[in-house]
Amino acid sequence: MKMTEGVHPVTAPKEVVNRIKAECEQLWAEVSKIHGEVVASKEPVSCSQEDALLKIYQVKEKRLRAEVELLKEKKVEALPTNQEVLHGILKAELQRSVSELTQTLSNVRAEKQILEEENQRLAERESQHDAIKEALESKLAEVEHEVTHSTAEGYLKDLQQKNKKAVKYMNTVMLKMKEFVDEHFPPPTEEDIEKWTKKHGKSGQKSHGSNTRIKYLPLQTILEELMNSCMDTPHNPYVTLDETYWPPYVELLLRYDIVLKHPDDDMKIKLVPFHLGNT
Repeated sequence: MKMTEGVHPVTAPKEVVNRIKAECEQLWAEVSKIHGEVVASKEPVSCSQEDALLKIYQVKEKRLRAEVELLKEKKVEALPTNQEVLHGILKAELQRSVSELTQTLSNVRAEKQILEEENQRLAERESQHDAIKEALESKLAEVEHEVTHSTAEGYLKDLQQKNKKAVKYMNTVMLKMKEFVDEHFPPPTEEDIEKWTKKHGKSGQKSHGSNTRIKYLPLQTILEELMNSCMDTPHNPYVTLDETYWPPYVELLLRYDIVLKHPDDDMKIKLVPFHLGNT
């Protein structure tokens, strides 16, 4: 292609591109028009698969022949021999390619970030599903164990084991309680009894109708009676007070909400059922 004087070397390729685009658009419009006329004028003809393939190949052959003829008739435009123009064209093409690749890289990075976030969400969801699965499997194992041991024999063995543990725990508590009570709440001495009698104006040293001195029960014994009554007869856990119960000890237990009085009889007390979680 010859370059005329006065034409800028960079604008020449633009004119060529615009002219080629215009020709392509014109050809495409003609092809679309012909295709529409063919579709409107002909009805589809039924044929076998081999005939259909043959017709397709014939159409492709005609199209290729038409393209060859078109290329033969089209004038080949060579690249400009001017180095400055050639350099400008190559530079423009290179810049366009770099711009397209940069845009593609940006899109790829954005898609990568989206995929990483989606992957993280899936990993978190999988972790949650694993935790739920583990909990359900554990619960299922417990249910299966309960079903397996739900027979009368298994139930009796469980009760026996629980009873042994309860007795062992009770003996330990009783021993610790005895040590604590013996250390801090020894049995009342005669001096203690005299002081309490003078303070309250009562003759608490002797039993009614005799000169025998009253032998007061130690606090340890009182607590044991209350605990035994609570465990052996839970339907009637009250203990009846008599003159052998040292009144200061009874008042101490009442004051600190360790025992409760019977609502209808002040001479009966019971241990607060701490093991039931309420009073």
